[in-house]
Amino acid sequence: MNHPPTPRWTPLRFHPVQHSLRASRARFRVVAAGRRSGKTELAKRFLVTRALAAGGVERPRFFAAAPTREQARRIFWDDLKELIPERFLEGRPSETELMIRLVNGAELYVLGLDRPERMEGQPWDGGVVDEVANVHPGAWPENLRPALSDRAGWCWLVGVPEGRNHYYKLWKAAKADKSGLWAAFHWKSADILPPEEIEAARREL
Repeated sequence: MNHPPTPRWTPLRFHPVQHSLRASRARFRVVAAGRRSGKTELAKRFLVTRALAAGGVERPRFFAAAPTREQARRIFWDDLKELIPERFLEGRPSETELMIRLVNGAELYVLGLDRPERMEGQPWDGGVVDEVANVHPGAWPENLRPALSDRAGWCWLVGVPEGRNHYYKLWKAAKADKSGLWAAFHWKSADILPPEEIEAARREL
């Protein structure tokens, strides 16, 4: 990117699997990767890009979610505001609702999934869920997936592998899917972070 839209769009070091993730056409992408390895940053940029390009429906709606509202705010809110050029904003972002409205009519919400039923009632065009392993196991099949049906919305389910829990099962199912609806991606922190950082972490931890 020769001319990044805002200073927040700093260059990234890409792993081959990350290139596959970006090029994937799967509607649902399960991204299980190491901490500080770029998965959440890729998800934020993809979300912003899709929201800025949205059209064809009334009030396109997108979400960035995490297990709790406070986690979601910490993970997403400031970065999303910094990734979106000011000329694309329709008014000031709402600090109360954690919502950004764009000049194309799209709305981008930052949400906590401690009460996943709040996703219901209105259609969503797409979104990102981070720290999926810590989200209630029923949130995806009971609340998120149905809310994406009306507009054939997409979703990235991002997290760190934490044992053979519901997130592990979701990743395995995505990996085994042959329909093209799902795709699974995985890489390690050591594949992205500088070797000296990995070695320092090993010594300290």
